[in-house]
Amino acid sequence: MSDLSPEQQEAIKDAPKGTYALMLLLGAALALGWAFMFFFMFLKHGPVS
Repeated sequence: MSDLSPEQQEAIKDAPKGTYALMLLLGAALALGWAFMFFFMFLKHGPVS
């Protein structure tokens, strides 16, 4: 079923760790950006009148 050589199968056996690290970094940056906007920009203006 697979046309990959044993060397190619070995190369793709492990998950790409750099991609997961980049996803974690971008997810953390997004969460920190959201928290900054929520706590320091949105809540600072008080309740809607």
